[in-house]
Amino acid sequence: MKVLVIDDSKVIRMLVAECITSLGHQIINAENGDEGLKYLASNKDVDLVLLDVEMPGMNGFETTTAIRELDVDNWFPIIFLTTHQDDDSFANGILAGGDAYLPKPINTLRLQLTITAMERIYVMRQKLQQTQKGLESANKKLEYLAMYDQLTGLANRRNFDETLEKQFLLAKRNKKPISVIICDIDFFKIYNDTYGHQKGDDCLAIIASIIGEVPDRPTDKACRYGGEEFTVILPDTNLEGGLLIAERLRKAIFDKNVKHEGSKVAPCVTLSLGLATYTGQFKNEDDILKAADDALYRAKENGRNRVESC
Repeated sequence: MKVLVIDDSKVIRMLVAECITSLGHQIINAENGDEGLKYLASNKDVDLVLLDVEMPGMNGFETTTAIRELDVDNWFPIIFLTTHQDDDSFANGILAGGDAYLPKPINTLRLQLTITAMERIYVMRQKLQQTQKGLESANKKLEYLAMYDQLTGLANRRNFDETLEKQFLLAKRNKKPISVIICDIDFFKIYNDTYGHQKGDDCLAIIASIIGEVPDRPTDKACRYGGEEFTVILPDTNLEGGLLIAERLRKAIFDKNVKHEGSKVAPCVTLSLGLATYTGQFKNEDDILKAADDALYRAKENGRNRVESC
């Protein structure tokens, strides 16, 4: 354990240090409450505090209250060292945030046994902290799984819906444009039938990696919308900028030259893309998404491997 001893008596500090180090623990000394508080404010690894009650400046009760207010989530035991053993002093110490008393003059055997008891608390705290870290890690993983597509690593449909709603409201409030691209791999069912579903998954992963790389701003978000459909949200992007990104996507997929013998438009995998840009005409995010989807339908009707906009 790392034990902080706050006492204005050098003799007491030396006596306590000898007992604590003999048990294999690390000691840090402070001569008064202010010094102890400064140490605790910048060091979060203290496991136990031994604290004199009668000190110049801040007394032990005041120091304890201040310690507990530093970080309410970082609890560790505080043991008072005091000559006062009356009920009022005991009550004041416990109410201030202390946990136990050791009378002065220090009985070294009782001190060592008290430290041994505190070791049990220390071990339990370590286990709880490890459990908490494990839970936090598991929660982060669950949050990721809930918001990202496992096959492609792109944001999933839920992530898309939440992001589009938020970004559309911001665009509407700030009177800024926002563009949405929805795209579809041409003749993907034929691709699956020709090469098998495993190759189909590989193809989706390749296409997704390209779609994820083309938008280059942190606010842009590429998503797997479902099946072979992908979407890109482009905040603060006008129609011209949206068309530029959409065409870059189309060309990047075409240039990747993923073989597709069953395609009716090219010997490789291609994308059809629909783009819609909000400039005040749509009421909500559903309207802009429908407009992008309608543009995608026209791209397919007009020959595929192309971009249409509205």
